[in-house]
Amino acid sequence: MKKIIDFCKERYKVLIPIMVVFVLLIAIFFVYREYRYDNYRDKSDVKVYQYFAGRKTAYTATITRNLKKIIIEVEAKGEEIEYDATPIYYQDDDMVLFPSDMTIVFPLKGGTLYRLNKYTLYGVEDETHKLMYGTNSSDEGHFFLSDGSGLYFFSDKVDLKINDEDYLTLSKGSYVQVIGGYTLVYYDRENDKSKVIDIASKSVKVENDNVKIDLLDHAFYVFGKRSLINLPYTLNPLLSNWQIKVLNDIIKFRIGVL
Repeated sequence: MKKIIDFCKERYKVLIPIMVVFVLLIAIFFVYREYRYDNYRDKSDVKVYQYFAGRKTAYTATITRNLKKIIIEVEAKGEEIEYDATPIYYQDDDMVLFPSDMTIVFPLKGGTLYRLNKYTLYGVEDETHKLMYGTNSSDEGHFFLSDGSGLYFFSDKVDLKINDEDYLTLSKGSYVQVIGGYTLVYYDRENDKSKVIDIASKSVKVENDNVKIDLLDHAFYVFGKRSLINLPYTLNPLLSNWQIKVLNDIIKFRIGVL
C-alpha cells in the first residue's frame, strides 16, 4: 500500500491530467448520448380532437418523440391549428395531451403545487390516473390543472356555479376556460359537449368535496384556506427527466473524486 501511495506522490503531476482527461471523456460521452437522444426523431400519427369556441375540430396529429420518449413537437395534418393550452384529446384512447406548461394542484395534499411540463400526457386506466412525461410517470388522483391564464382542467367531477347557482356538473377530464373575464367556455368530456357562456358581471366557481376554485380570482380553497394558483414557470416540475439527473450526478461524483 505504501508503495502505491509513494508511486502516486511521485507521479501526481502526470496522474492528475490523466484523471482530468478521463473525467472529460466520460462527460463528453454522456453529453453526446444526451444530444443523440434529444435529436432522434420518432414520429407517429394520432387521431385527436380539440374544441375551439365551442366547435369540435377532429384531425390527425403528427407527434414527434426523442429517444427518451419525450414528446417534442405536435403538428396538425390538414388543419391550421395554433396550439395554446387547449387540451388535445385522443380519439381512440383515454389520453389527453397538454400542449403547454401547466400548474398542477393537489387539494388533498394541502394544496401542493407543481409544474407539468409541456406535452405531458394524462390517461386513466383501471381507475388509475397516470401522468406521463417521456419515460417518467406518476400515478395521481384528485388534482386540477391551470395554465395560469384562465384554463382549468379537472381530474374529478366538479359543479360549475354561476352567481352561486348550480349551472351544470362537469365530468372527469373536462375543462373550463375564462376569456377576458367576460366569456366562459366549457367542455364536458362525458357528453362530448362544449358551450360558450357570457359571464359579464357574474361570479364563476367550480367545486366538489375536495376543493373550491374561484375562476375569476385565480384562487382555490382547501380546508377553509385560500391560496393563489401560481404560474407554471415558478414551480418545480412534478415529472423530470431521469437521464439528465443521472448525468449530473455522475459528473458531480467524478469531479468530487478529484
